[in-house]
Amino acid sequence: MEDQKRNHPMIGSNKGTVQYTLIIVISAVTLLVLAAVIYNFVSTQITKRDADKKMTQEIAEEGMQFALKKISEDPSWAEGFQNVKCQSGFYSVRIEKIADSTFKAVATGFTQSVKTTLICTYKLEQNAGNLKPKPLSWEYM
Repeated sequence: MEDQKRNHPMIGSNKGTVQYTLIIVISAVTLLVLAAVIYNFVSTQITKRDADKKMTQEIAEEGMQFALKKISEDPSWAEGFQNVKCQSGFYSVRIEKIADSTFKAVATGFTQSVKTTLICTYKLEQNAGNLKPKPLSWEYM
């Protein structure tokens, strides 16, 4: 009886079909799990990068506001700042003269992995007898 089962054509082919089906099912499940892990990892990285980008924009804006305040107090101020600690990152600001009374302040906010540069073009104008910076444009890079 055992010899009949071994030599029976339907039993041998069913065993091979079951093995192939099992391999295909296990492969498909493995691919689905791998796809879910990769999707989760990529989504987490994108969310973190977006949060870091927003953070560096806020840091650059804070550096720019501080620089414009310094310029309001002393219109000849053009020293800038280097690596000033702010929130969970740093900012640097440099001032460049473009024309007679037009300047460009460049503030860069950065964390360990992301940086954002904010450029403010401003003109020094008389305001109540004092020179004050009047922003002409803001541009993120």
